[in-house]
Amino acid sequence: MLHRKLLEVLNHLTIAERKQLRLFLTSPYFSNTINASEIVRLYDHIIQHDAKEEHPALSKEVVFRMFFPNGQFQEKIKSPLDALTSELFGLVRRFLAQVSVERESREISEYLALAQFYRKFAYEERFWQTIQTLRKMQRQFPLRDAQCFFEQFKIEDEELKFRGMYNTFEDEMNLNAVHKNLDLYYSILKLDYTSYFEYQKRFAQVEKLPETPLVEDIINLSCEGGLLDTPINRIYLLLLNLLKNPEDEASLEMWERLLIQYEPVISPERYKNLMTLYRFLWHQKYNKVGDDFSRRRIFEIYQKHLEKGYFYFDGLIPFTAFRNLVMFALIIGEFDWVKSFLDAHPHERIGGTRYPAEIHSLNLAEYYFYIKKYAEAREHLVYRPFEHPTVSILADLLLVKIYYETQNELLESRMKALDQKVRRSKLSQETKNRYYNFLKKLDKVIKYGSQARNPKRARLVESIKTMPDLIAREWPLEKLGEG
Repeated sequence: MLHRKLLEVLNHLTIAERKQLRLFLTSPYFSNTINASEIVRLYDHIIQHDAKEEHPALSKEVVFRMFFPNGQFQEKIKSPLDALTSELFGLVRRFLAQVSVERESREISEYLALAQFYRKFAYEERFWQTIQTLRKMQRQFPLRDAQCFFEQFKIEDEELKFRGMYNTFEDEMNLNAVHKNLDLYYSILKLDYTSYFEYQKRFAQVEKLPETPLVEDIINLSCEGGLLDTPINRIYLLLLNLLKNPEDEASLEMWERLLIQYEPVISPERYKNLMTLYRFLWHQKYNKVGDDFSRRRIFEIYQKHLEKGYFYFDGLIPFTAFRNLVMFALIIGEFDWVKSFLDAHPHERIGGTRYPAEIHSLNLAEYYFYIKKYAEAREHLVYRPFEHPTVSILADLLLVKIYYETQNELLESRMKALDQKVRRSKLSQETKNRYYNFLKKLDKVIKYGSQARNPKRARLVESIKTMPDLIAREWPLEKLGEG
């Protein structure tokens, strides 16, 4: 097979990226080896066939005979073609790195490089002019989160290095400013990662985060009036409290106000991450009470976030967010909205999984189930070794519901299989309980669902309505005539 890693990368590049890569390969600055023209020729041949591994024109033997017609091809022996494809892959890696640098850098990077040049050759006046320009750029830059403080740290560090060349031991050489901005940068990242650790603990059996004095110090110094008190750190402090105390309504309201107030000073990517956690907090509320207000409110939040683009990361919607969008719309009966969403978002727009087509199919199966087309739902139900265990569990959960609706004789065995799959997973106990509770309630729905006058049926309805941590609570209520 031709270089698999090379084909995988080229296959996923957009048309625009492929054009940019070709310009990169034809630039003598980036590609200046003796094989430069042959590398471009090889790239053109691969792109002509869309970098498809299975395409006959991209078999190793065919490509070898095209580039080395007088050579002898041997399948498992290294050849000049291997060297050529490896050299092309090296240039592709360099291209991706260059694109990443250009995408993430601001004009400030250019002026920092200029300041470093002036420092190297001791152009003192030019150096200070450049530093003044950098400081003005920072003052005019609207964002005030981690990246801003990191860039300010680099500016202060550049001044520190320049002063170090002419150290008179009469001042602190700008060390205070270096420390201040480094501490602010570090504190934001530390609070961010600590928040995500608390978030992750809700899903997986992860070890407890060690109670380090450093984290505690950052938290204390980030409180109002502290040395690390910044808007973004106040947001993280409230978030940490909410992740540990999701029922704190006052903190949630305050957090919502801070998010709205300080959105202009937070980078778009960080704000999208915070919006992910905001939706999670509302999920926590829903999981505890499952009331109509929470369901409707979550869907409204999802609609707004979709319109604002908060769901998209590198142009793709993570598969967990994709499912949540679909499910909360289905729960409140927005069936036409779901179908339009699924049509407008084919599997190519799903990220975070090796199986986007199967994820899309599972969501389509949920749609057909909710509109009571059980045969179509069963047809779209697929199984793969999904990265996230809950996806396979949710597929089994849907199959159980389909079997119940169609009175399939395999219902009981599928319920037992689902119970075993949940037990064997490494999900958190809190997450597992949601599925255990569902199976327990479904077992009672099967027993008492048709006994309208049985007092146990009335108690079952009430317990389903009030039980915390119960997945898909609306469906068993519907089976009991309470939906």
